[in-house]
Amino acid sequence: MQKGFIYLLILTAFLACNNASEKSASTYDINRATEPGSSPEGLTTDETAANKAEAPSSESTATDQTKTDLTASAPKLIKNGYLTVEVKDYAAYRKSVQDLVKQQGGYLGNETEANETYRISNDLIIRVPAKSFDIIMNGLMSNTIKIDSKRIEVQDVGEEYADLQARILTKQAVEKRYLDILNKAGKITDILEVEEKLRVIREEIEAAQGRVKYLESQVSFSTINLNFYKVLDAHYTPPSGPGFFSRIWSGLVKGWENILDIIIGLVYLWPLWAIIFIVILIIRRKKLTFRIWPFRKKEL
Repeated sequence: MQKGFIYLLILTAFLACNNASEKSASTYDINRATEPGSSPEGLTTDETAANKAEAPSSESTATDQTKTDLTASAPKLIKNGYLTVEVKDYAAYRKSVQDLVKQQGGYLGNETEANETYRISNDLIIRVPAKSFDIIMNGLMSNTIKIDSKRIEVQDVGEEYADLQARILTKQAVEKRYLDILNKAGKITDILEVEEKLRVIREEIEAAQGRVKYLESQVSFSTINLNFYKVLDAHYTPPSGPGFFSRIWSGLVKGWENILDIIIGLVYLWPLWAIIFIVILIIRRKKLTFRIWPFRKKEL
């Protein structure tokens, strides 16, 4: 009995100690939380304020980035138009095309004019601002007899444009790092190696920038390939002139006149004929003398 009573007292004391320690711990936590300059997470007031100040900025940055991603950028579209029309007045239509393009801020490019038996045609390349593309296309189709063909091609180069811009920024960052390394390099071999790297990087940057400028030019100015022509009035006209027998008589007359002209020409050459005649006489006389000369010698 005594041993059981002693065990009961020890158990009661142990439970009382545990309750006291838990109460003291909870009281310590509550007091620490309510102390000035403390935070529920064990941080100081300055650290908590800094976290609170940083939290809105990071949240706003994420929000702004999301808005930027969701905002659609201006499309990068390259437009090419192909148009073939028949016109009534070739010169007037050519003048109207030039005036229309100049009025809308465009310009004329290569031009090829062809004159054929039954028609006159012109292949003309027109460069126009992208915003005036539809206006000029409609203007070119007006005042025509008929439209043989019309085709419009649209190419979206936005992805390529963005990729080039990103590549340029990346390569410029690499170029900057190489410049920093070049400033710190001490050996000639290191300097030459870094300069070679810089040369390659700069060539790549210039090539990408050139491609970007070309895309910007193609996007800002569209191209129209215009072919316009006029059908000419070509009717068969029989040859005019004298009839068959008249032409035969005319041929006989002209033939006789040609013979007379030959005779008259021969007469004009009488000195030549005289010289030829004298030469022939001399040659014949020499031949005759050569034949009779031995007989004359025997007589002597």
